[in-house]
Amino acid sequence: MARPVSIQNEAILEAARRVFMQHGYGASCARLARAAGVSEGSLFKHFKTKAALFMAAMNSDAKGPGWVESLMATVGRGDIRTALQGAGCQLLEHLQVVLPQIMMVRSSGILLQGPCHPGEKVPRPVQHAQGLARYFREEIKRGRLAMSSPDTYAHAFLGSLSHYVFCETLFNYRPAAPRAYV
Repeated sequence: MARPVSIQNEAILEAARRVFMQHGYGASCARLARAAGVSEGSLFKHFKTKAALFMAAMNSDAKGPGWVESLMATVGRGDIRTALQGAGCQLLEHLQVVLPQIMMVRSSGILLQGPCHPGEKVPRPVQHAQGLARYFREEIKRGRLAMSSPDTYAHAFLGSLSHYVFCETLFNYRPAAPRAYV
């Protein structure tokens, strides 16, 4: 007798992510199951509710890119502009995946409050701003950078990248190619 096919959560999540992004939260469970190549019963053995499946599918890349760590590794060496461009490009790529998913979650009526990942005390966007401000402070200490408010500049930098993705996602508008924009 043939061994039954093992159903992997990641395959279900990938299929659900595609369906939710295309059809929204209103996508039927039958459609979700079909896209994943499983029965509706199997779908609910892996995820107890449609809401649980939705949140798992929209929760992308729990760790996120290591752009802060990469940027911090350049403190005191190399060209600051080059380091920030590299970090910005890496973060922009991440935001191009994550922000549309967050928009989908929010449009379904789910309000994100506090950290979205287990074990985190601070929401990811706040962590990003804190990491970038920490980089700015370290470069200021070394006399390689001058600015009055590292926290404000960090928010401005991250805000411009988020706005780029927002306009790209909602209006298919890009003021420049991603690398040139950063």
